[in-house]
Amino acid sequence: MTRRFPIRHALAGLLAGMLCIFHLTAWAGEDVVLLLDNSASMRNSDPHHLVEPAVAGFVNHRGPGTHIAIIAFAATATRLVPLVPADDANRKHIRDVLTRLDYRGHSTDVANGLEQALYELVSRGNSGAQKCIILISGGLVHTGSKSIDRGETRWIMQSLLPAAVYNHVRIFTVAVTQRVNDKLLQTLAETTGGGYFQALHARDLDGIFKRISATLAVSGLAATPALPGINAPNAAQLPPIRPVMSSKFNTPLTHAAGQPEDTGWLWLAGLLALIAAAFGIYAAWNMRLIKRPQKLLKPEMLHTEGPRAVLYDISNPNDIKRFELAEKATIIGRVAGYDPEVQYVLVKEKTVGRCHAVIERRGHSFWIMDQGSINGTFVNGENITADRALKHGDIVAIHRHEFEFMIPEYFESESTVVGVREPLTG
Repeated sequence: MTRRFPIRHALAGLLAGMLCIFHLTAWAGEDVVLLLDNSASMRNSDPHHLVEPAVAGFVNHRGPGTHIAIIAFAATATRLVPLVPADDANRKHIRDVLTRLDYRGHSTDVANGLEQALYELVSRGNSGAQKCIILISGGLVHTGSKSIDRGETRWIMQSLLPAAVYNHVRIFTVAVTQRVNDKLLQTLAETTGGGYFQALHARDLDGIFKRISATLAVSGLAATPALPGINAPNAAQLPPIRPVMSSKFNTPLTHAAGQPEDTGWLWLAGLLALIAAAFGIYAAWNMRLIKRPQKLLKPEMLHTEGPRAVLYDISNPNDIKRFELAEKATIIGRVAGYDPEVQYVLVKEKTVGRCHAVIERRGHSFWIMDQGSINGTFVNGENITADRALKHGDIVAIHRHEFEFMIPEYFESESTVVGVREPLTG
């Protein structure tokens, strides 16, 4: 009598085949930006420059398909190495570059470094690759001015953190300090599905990098997180993020560093990745109409019909600039962002915030909103504290930089038509 092949064996074989296909086709490597603090805050935390061998060891153990970038930050951010394959030639170059870390910077501008790291991943990253930032810092945001520090922290929470979540960039943060845990670094790690570590001594860095390597090895593809609003004042208002195996990601360094997980975990990771992919497809189908943070893109703005307006930069009478206002939201600030569905108007003055104010069309009118700037947004000399509808001829001042809001239809209605006088008949 012929023995039947059990159906459960067939299902198990089918699942194993699907897992193999999934691993061969869905994984496209990883892009990693190592964001290194080069300010004086690291001088006491790492007197023997142990960050250099720890980073070099991490890079040496990255597999094929990994691309590495190195960015150092103090008062400003400097890209030491762009995203390059982690091959033998580039590993040697990275080891040489790391010797340039001198810990002589007088301030610690984490926001500047984080912005550069995100730009590197978004503009030069590989499509489909896991993207992560490993931030190593010896202190908090410290620019020398408490008001600027608050502004930089607000910029991180309101713009850079949502940008990281929106672009699926996980942030691993390492505080090389014996002080209390840094809440900002913890929030960056937990909200993006990365991990926060505290190295009480620089010699702990080797163990931390092993933990991060193990996490990257078993993480697979995390479920697509919900999209946060760009103007969330703090992480508590961001939607919950549900990365795969989140309990593995949020473990501070409170024990001796262990060795990477056994390879048997890879099978479990494959199964979890398959489940996560199914949920991701379902979530993507239900969120397919969401293009960007809702605060700056409302349903009525998706239509091209409607009024148009013009914003004239009148601060320099010899060089008046003209900006069309229509369905796109317009952000006025010191730096440009990466969202193609937003128009950026740059005001390169230190008294202007990175994202100072926003103008958007709502129905048949345009509204301006201050984005929590330090020096304020003014309309006709009045400091606005709530959303304000703009009228033809309004003067908008971003601190002391002035714009004039005009509606072209008013030009047409106010112009005089010159015609030929017809002879009288009669």
